[in-house]
Amino acid sequence: MSPKTWAACRDGLMPALRTEDGDEAALLAEIQSGRAQLWAGEGGAVVTQCVTAQDGRTLHIWLAGGELAAVLALRPGIEAWARGLGCEAITIEGRAGWARVLRTHGYRSHGAVLRRSL
Repeated sequence: MSPKTWAACRDGLMPALRTEDGDEAALLAEIQSGRAQLWAGEGGAVVTQCVTAQDGRTLHIWLAGGELAAVLALRPGIEAWARGLGCEAITIEGRAGWARVLRTHGYRSHGAVLRRSL
């Protein structure tokens, strides 16, 4: 990830990171190491992590920020990439508003987590 890419995404992602009690340096270390992936779009960004659990591989959307339309425009590419990794589902935790927005894209609530099978 280039410094220019991070600079373009930072303002949108930092509010979401603060709600997670996250640390910018730790986030950048996760992205640089490949343990997290930064998806940068025109006006929005998403950070994901691939998680392996007893029920299979899942791509978890860790952070999202920026303009809603720009964040949603990243969704098809993220989901295709997750399928290519062998992920069986995609998950996100967040504000209640995400449930309303993502319901039309096949995401369903499972407690505090939104999940979509791939």
